[in-house]
Amino acid sequence: MATRPGLMTSNLPQISEQDLKDTTSPARGKEMRTNLLSKLRPPPFVHTWDFYHDRQNRSDDPKNSGGNDDGNEDGSPDKPYAPRLAHMTSINDIRDFWSLYNNAPFIDKLPVSDSVHLFHKGVKPVWEDPRNNRGGSWAFRVEKKWVLKRGAPEGSTDPAYRELLSTVFFREVCLLAVGEHLQEAVKSKRITFLDDITGVSLSIRRAGHNLIQIWNRDCENTAGIQKILETVLAGIAPDLVPKSHLYYYKAHRDHVGFVPVISGGVEEGK
Repeated sequence: MATRPGLMTSNLPQISEQDLKDTTSPARGKEMRTNLLSKLRPPPFVHTWDFYHDRQNRSDDPKNSGGNDDGNEDGSPDKPYAPRLAHMTSINDIRDFWSLYNNAPFIDKLPVSDSVHLFHKGVKPVWEDPRNNRGGSWAFRVEKKWVLKRGAPEGSTDPAYRELLSTVFFREVCLLAVGEHLQEAVKSKRITFLDDITGVSLSIRRAGHNLIQIWNRDCENTAGIQKILETVLAGIAPDLVPKSHLYYYKAHRDHVGFVPVISGGVEEGK
């Protein structure tokens, strides 16, 4: 049997004292770690997304404690909306997305009338935003019931393994949004006033359903609007597909309390 050759370690060049310092210094180690993590990071999304929480100000009126001051099933607010928005974080890639979702169990515990929103950076989830003013949204009414998380033990009653059906629906629609599948639906050959998917919302309602909305920029893009619906119904899990009477499209201008953008502000067609 052939003898395995030994590893020669004599007469090797010595590492200099300066090289040793550069290799073992905390700063160098931090730089190496940063470089490694940057190479392992997933590719960025086409858009950066902002995550908002709309917390109802129930202190204004004791009668509103825990109640619904939205006034309308479709989410038309009766009170000023923008001041209630709290920006939670920005999402640049799929790791950011799952970091948010895996550490945000509060979504299942939102009180009635609260909402969360995932929107293009720079676009606020309000009708008066210039990029929303001429748009509308698909609204899906999803039953308020608890379901087992995927991968959970069958029949488990442990609350840690359960989540609201509306949370699952919202998550899957958000994935369609950040993956640009919904954006593909509204693409067209137009040169001016291009349609966009501006964001996705989840609103907690008092009745037996919560509301998930997909906002687009142009309420007159009928072909794109229909394609959004087709993309959602084909892209979500089969057990999430709602019955046809549980979803509808509505232009923002048809809501009670809608205020059009006044000429002289940011041009909404840009």
